[in-house]
Amino acid sequence: MKKIFFSILLTSCIYGTMNAQDTAKTNAVLKSATVYFGYGAELTHQTNTTISKKTKQIIINNLATALDINSLQINVPENVALLSQKFNVYYPTQAVIVNPMIKKWNDSILILRNEISRINNQIDIEQQTMDKTGKLIELTITGNGNKTITSDEALKLVNAYTTKIEKAKTNIFTLGESKANLSQKINLLQQEINEASTPTPTKEKPYGQLCLQIVSNYAGEIPITLSYFTNNAGFTPLYDVRVNSKTNEIKLVYKASVSQHTGIDWKQTKLTLSTANPNWSGTAPILNPWYLQFFVPKLFNAMQNNSRSNLAYNTIPGVSIAKDEEMLKEVIIESDNVYKKSKSLTGSYQTINPSNLSSYTTLNESQLNTNFEIDLPYDINSDGELQSVVIKEEKLTAILKNYAVPKLDKDPYLLAELTNWQNLNLLPGTANIIMDDTYLGKTMIDPNITSDTLNLSLGKDKRIAVKRTLVKELTTTKTSGSTTKQIFTYEIVLKNNKTTDVQLLLKDQYPLSQVKEIETILGNNDDATINEELGVLNWQINLKPGESRKVRFSYTVKYPGDKKISNL
Repeated sequence: MKKIFFSILLTSCIYGTMNAQDTAKTNAVLKSATVYFGYGAELTHQTNTTISKKTKQIIINNLATALDINSLQINVPENVALLSQKFNVYYPTQAVIVNPMIKKWNDSILILRNEISRINNQIDIEQQTMDKTGKLIELTITGNGNKTITSDEALKLVNAYTTKIEKAKTNIFTLGESKANLSQKINLLQQEINEASTPTPTKEKPYGQLCLQIVSNYAGEIPITLSYFTNNAGFTPLYDVRVNSKTNEIKLVYKASVSQHTGIDWKQTKLTLSTANPNWSGTAPILNPWYLQFFVPKLFNAMQNNSRSNLAYNTIPGVSIAKDEEMLKEVIIESDNVYKKSKSLTGSYQTINPSNLSSYTTLNESQLNTNFEIDLPYDINSDGELQSVVIKEEKLTAILKNYAVPKLDKDPYLLAELTNWQNLNLLPGTANIIMDDTYLGKTMIDPNITSDTLNLSLGKDKRIAVKRTLVKELTTTKTSGSTTKQIFTYEIVLKNNKTTDVQLLLKDQYPLSQVKEIETILGNNDDATINEELGVLNWQINLKPGESRKVRFSYTVKYPGDKKISNL
């Protein structure tokens, strides 16, 4: 029995020693991050570790806490065979920090207490001396010592006793004050100790840990590179549109609001912003034959279930088509949150020219997406807060035009017409409008249009006055027989209060009818360009500084006299 126990103990010791020797540990360093539009990021780590021929596993720390294990890519040298990998989240033991001053305070209290003990001894000596002196004088005066003393001798004894008592009591009082001061110091030190005695645990965040099982006959240092996808990061586009009204030059500043809560802080990390998103579906639907059936309740329900199943399974892999609702859930971020939480990133910029940041951005395009590779080191903490990253700047030549729809808004708007905008690699996002170094507000950039011209609304232009009125003397209502005829005449007055020429697109409309009983006729329109399908009137108007212009148009509406039109 003893032999068996000794054998088991020896085996355990050898196994434990071997486990300690066959494991190599290392901390991964985040080198780059590809952040995707909406949410998602691919993180790339590098590390070096030393192994021996006995090494069986390598433990890599400081990875993201939530990653897609199926996306994990690991590169090791050819002389190392990777057998398997296992990922888990490691929660560090909370180390307790003890205040180093507590020991000093306790030592000080010990010294003060010793001093109080010494004072107590001195007080006892003074008290005993005073008591014994009083008894001695009392015995001498009463004659208990069988010796008769004169009155002069008695008076001298009383005076000596009084002096002795006075000195003793003074010493006792002084010693008592010293003792009280020392006790107060002890109380203050004890209070400090009580406040500092509560142990403060260090707040170490959990991190991802990867365990690699390997086989190798090599001994020495090896490099390891690994990458993976995580959902806990992403970016949304943001723009600054800077307009010079004198030269009509527009500077478009590309930005990205980046956030991440991967569980690890990104330190000195190179960023790549990608318009792709791995979260979007990678399969396209296939149409099945559509057979018509008469409506039978049970059969109809069964057909609906079958159609859902076919949509799920009959797909073509490798092609991405995202549903609108899914895209909205992935992309939309409240604009208020963007501006309340935005803050600038910090990085190592000692050798970077801040006036030419766009030169550090490389644009790589593929058939499906565009990547902005920023060759700058960034620091982004894992706190989920939005942080602004400047990507690049583009100088654009635009045509500035004014646009007015006085029926809907009394103020005209200033528009910037951009041509050849398809090469700008724009994403839908919010843009800050800054004209002549003055912030004017926000607008939206929506590149998902089919026209050749992209119009950017730069805000209201109150230096142009527009007034739309109904000309009452030319507006009539007549009923003849069973038909009612109404004529409407509107006048629009425009005035340029600028010191420069103005090109203005003026729009208005006349009603259309889809009912046979209602007839609409456009009358005078002051040479407007007419879109008959929409019932829209367009005037291209050029105004000199201080110039005014009037535009009139009228239309007639005929309908049965016994009926009314609700929205006329």
